[in-house]
Parts: sequence; C-alpha cells; structure tokens
Amino acid sequence: MFGQTETFILGVSLTSGIACFTDLFRGKIFNWLTLPALACGIVFSIYFSGMHGLQSSLMGAAAGLLFFGWMFFVGIMGGGDVKLLVALGAWGGAGFAEEVALLSVLVGGIFAICSMIFRGKLVVFLKKIYFFFLTLFVKELEVALPKVDENSKIPFGVPMALAAVWTILAHPVAGLGVPIWPS
Repeated sequence: MFGQTETFILGVSLTSGIACFTDLFRGKIFNWLTLPALACGIVFSIYFSGMHGLQSSLMGAAAGLLFFGWMFFVGIMGGGDVKLLVALGAWGGAGFAEEVALLSVLVGGIFAICSMIFRGKLVVFLKKIYFFFLTLFVKELEVALPKVDENSKIPFGVPMALAAVWTILAHPVAGLGVPIWPS
C-alpha cells in the first residue's frame, strides 16, 4: 500500500511526465490531464490531511494561478502550462507551487537560451531586450514591449515537469532562503 509520500511522488511524477510528453510531441497540455490532476491533488490532500489538507491544496492551486496566470493573460504562456502549475500546486501546496514555478522559469530560461543559440537568434533577441530597456529609461521614447516570436516558443511543460520532479527529489531552492514546501 502506498503512503502519503509515495502517493505524492507518483501523482506529481505521472502528471508531470504525461504533460511533458504531450507538450513536447503535441504542443499542448490537455484539460483531460490537468483537470483530473487538480481534482486528484485536492482529494489526496483531504485524504491525508483533512481540512488542513484542503486549505493547503486550494492555496497551492491559487498560488499556481497567481504565479503563472498573469503570463497567460499577457500572451507569453499557454493556458495548459498555467493549469499544470495549478494542478501541481493542488498536490503539494503553495510552497511546492512556488518552488516549481521558480525552477521551471530557470530551467525554461536555460532551454530558451540554448534554443536561440542553436537557431542563431540570440543576438536578435538581445537587441530586442536592449531596445525595450532603452525605451523604459529614455523619456523621449515610447515604451516598446518586445514581441513574442511564435516560432521561438518552447514547450514550457517540459521544463515545468523537470522542475517538479527535481523539486521532489532534491529541494534545490532550500538553501536560497526561499520558503519551501511543506511547512
């Protein structure tokens, strides 16, 4: 029989693995994965921790929405990525969602930089970022937000899945003074 830790590892790893696969090969993280994963995370939390578990699970889901939801609304992240973090937050609580969000941005950034180097687009990207910051600090210039190149997007479910599993195995943010899960 599985205990709390084994169930948590299995649930998060299975959800992350399927999301990684579908995002990599289909370019999408599907609702048929994220919505049941969200429900299972809530049920898992209630089963093992009662009402405190429900509160923790809902706070984790809300944290996932808070951390990545705004990126969906400004058009730099897909809805499936946001829903994946919401579901993972339901499994592990707000601290887990926080750590996964932080690490997935780090891992995703490394993936993106490697992708730009491989495709020869790093210099163009750096020029766009330079011009953006220039428009922020020079009053005579109108702020120019960098446009997202649709061909340069990476499947963010992959770094998020890696971050979730990495967080389970190693708590890599623990030594940085960032609050980590579980409290």
